[in-house]
Amino acid sequence: MKNTHINQAYFSTSQAAKVLGLSVGTVQRMVENGVFKAFITQGGHRRILSSSLSQYCKQHGCQTSTTEVVRPLICVLHDSQHQPAALGKLGQWEQVKVITHPLDLLGIHQTVGAFFIDARIPWLHASPLDLQEKLMHNAHIVVYNSRELPPSSPLHLSPKISLFEGDISTDLVFGYLLGTAHAHDADSDETNTPRENTPMAA
Repeated sequence: MKNTHINQAYFSTSQAAKVLGLSVGTVQRMVENGVFKAFITQGGHRRILSSSLSQYCKQHGCQTSTTEVVRPLICVLHDSQHQPAALGKLGQWEQVKVITHPLDLLGIHQTVGAFFIDARIPWLHASPLDLQEKLMHNAHIVVYNSRELPPSSPLHLSPKISLFEGDISTDLVFGYLLGTAHAHDADSDETNTPRENTPMAA
C-alpha cells in the first residue's frame, strides 16, 4: 500500500485505489460489499468517506506520509442558549468546528469553505464583523433558523448566502458536503451547491 495522509472529506474510487495500491475495480467491489462507508453522487459516482478509508488503512497497515491535502473547514456558529443533539455530533466530525463564543473565531487559521450560522446569535448582529472581510471572504454562508435573521444584519452583505428555515442538523451539513462533492465532479463550484441569496428547503 502506498503511504498517504488522509485529510479530506471523501475520496473517489480512483483516489482510494491510488492510496491502497489496488485497482479501481477492486475498490468498487469493496464499496459494493460494504468494506467502505460510501455514498453515490447524483452523477452516479461512488465517494468513500475519509473516516472509513482511514479506519481501513489503520487496520491494514497503511501509513501516513508528510504530504497533506489541505481541505476547507466547516464552521458552525451556534447560539449558546440552544444546544440541539446534532451540535454534539457535528463537533465530533473531523472537518467541522462548532463555535458558540466569538473569541473562538480568533483561533481559526485554516481556510473556511462554509459557515453554518444560527440566525439567533445576538453578538453576530450587534457589532461589525471583522471576520466578514477575512474568514468569510470566500466562504459560503448558510444561515439556519433564518426567520430570526434581523433585516439589519451584516450577514446580508455576504455575496454567498443561503437561507434555511430549519435548525442545524447533521443532514444539513452532510447535504452540503454531498453538494460540493458533486460540484467538484462537474468542475464547477456553483453547479450543485446551494444557490446564493435563495432559501433552502426546510
